[in-house]
Amino acid sequence: MACPALGLEALQPLQPEPPPEPAFSEAQKWIEQVTGRSFGEKDFRTGLENGILLCELLNAIKPGLVKKINRLPTPIAGLDNIILFLRGCKELGLKESQLFDPSDLQDTSNRVTVK
Repeated sequence: MACPALGLEALQPLQPEPPPEPAFSEAQKWIEQVTGRSFGEKDFRTGLENGILLCELLNAIKPGLVKKINRLPTPIAGLDNIILFLRGCKELGLKESQLFDPSDLQDTSNRVTVK
């Protein structure tokens, strides 16, 4: 009986995720302090990718800044929330160059931009 072919990735040992950069850990702690919510078991990026915590952060900083947070568990809802967050950041005076692109949080192929 022949063995099925295995890809090269099956031959390489699994590498553990590198520890988060200190800046991400600091940002995560700050977000948790300001919002009163925990990331729980989620890593920094996963905890932010639906945009809910980001919108809650803005509302903690300036109540009512984000009028309606979309809590549906869909990628489109997450993208809507991220766009609302970025608009709110601009309203608070941040410049476009200080912000990220909405797809950076949802595109797992580019983990360098936002972890």
